[in-house]
Amino acid sequence: MNLRDAVYPLLAAVCYSTNPILAKLGLRISNEPILGACIGMVASALVYIAYFFGSGQSRRLWSMPRAAGWYFGLAGLATTVAIFTMFGALQYLPAAVVAPLSSAAPLFTLVLSQLALRDIERVTRSDVIGTLLIVAGVVVLVG
Repeated sequence: MNLRDAVYPLLAAVCYSTNPILAKLGLRISNEPILGACIGMVASALVYIAYFFGSGQSRRLWSMPRAAGWYFGLAGLATTVAIFTMFGALQYLPAAVVAPLSSAAPLFTLVLSQLALRDIERVTRSDVIGTLLIVAGVVVLVG
């Protein structure tokens, strides 16, 4: 992997890291976690829709295999639940605690990818060691 390949995941990490901070600031003004998460999801949906139609990809919507649509829909549902629960956690806990706990996601991704993606991806020893180090870091930060 070269630096250019890492740009998108690093940008994603920077953007994801701003989420709990901005949500916590919003919750200090209005202690409504579900409403805050909903506003965030609507804002995201509007950006996605604008990009989708603006980039000319809407033509491809009808040619997408139906099974892919179900997987994407379930992924969106999982993301929605994750955001709702993160906003709920931010209502009661400091962002500095919620962010590391939610950063334990690689542990679950490792296990689930081994179960669901066995024929597509191979979990390596490096993947396991890296994931365990991430989880150990979370334990150190929260503990």
